Amino acid sequence: MEDTPLGRVVLIRKEDDKDRLKNFTQYEHHIRNEWRNFRAKQKLRGETPKKPEDFAGMFEKMFAKMFG
Repeated sequence: MEDTPLGRVVLIRKEDDKDRLKNFTQYEHHIRNEWRNFRAKQKLRGETPKKPEDFAGMFEKMFAKMFG
């Protein structure tokens, strides 16, 4: 997975080992910090992965607006 640019970025984003983080380049730290800030903002806004029940409720509301 590490042999593609996208695979490398994914590995950088998910790294949590403190010893490996010490050896990151400035660019790698930048990639990881950008990702962590993005995820933190999502959590603050309450954007969490949707559950199947949430989608069912969304469809019910949509159909109620269309035909209600």
